Amino acid sequence: MMRGLVSLQLYCILIYINLLHNDYLKRAYDDLNPTDLTYLINIFYHQNCSQRDLADLLFVSESNVAQIIKRLERNEYITRTPDERNKSRKIINLTVKGKNTVFMIIKNMYEWEAEFFKDYSSEDVGKFKRMLYEYSQKTINSS
Repeated sequence: MMRGLVSLQLYCILIYINLLHNDYLKRAYDDLNPTDLTYLINIFYHQNCSQRDLADLLFVSESNVAQIIKRLERNEYITRTPDERNKSRKIINLTVKGKNTVFMIIKNMYEWEAEFFKDYSSEDVGKFKRMLYEYSQKTINSS
């Protein structure tokens, strides 16, 4: 029972941190929501990706990706171009507006993180990040 309680506590803590971060992002970006930002960052780091690639990366369905991609394309953050090798597949990349937005997102995330961890030593922050990474890897590998 204790293990389940610890898992529930960790889950609640992580959800709360995520809610705080999402609130920060919502205030910083009027026309983007936290999910949009996740997609933009992944497209930035995985250039020339397809909707299927994004679905696999983000553990979501292709129809979910399609909805978000349409909105990002309509708002001129991304472009979709036909794949030369497979005409039924579209390649997704960021526009200049999308790249500039990602640069601002990364800057803002570092600022938020600095504020979030301001009362902790760099050693404590490093340990916390390593533990979260290890926890995420265990979660992925247990699926």
